[in-house]
Amino acid sequence: KIKKWENEAYAKVVCKVGSLDELLEIKKQIAQRNISYYLVVDAGRTQIPTSSVTVLGIGPDEDEIIDEVTGDLKLL
Repeated sequence: KIKKWENEAYAKVVCKVGSLDELLEIKKQIAQRNISYYLVVDAGRTQIPTSSVTVLGIGPDEDEIIDEVTGDLKLL
């Protein structure tokens, strides 16, 4: 799926969550569905404190599969 995603034009959608707990719950649900993800933990080289979780990258996968978990999130 990743090679196909790299070689074709797929949308990148950015959503927001209300809390770290919500983001971690989404990560848990994504992992349970065997969808690829990457949790970004900040290195602390800017204003963000070291080890802060800042982003959860999800996919690539079919829109419908990811939307089962993220469909209620607001766009950023």
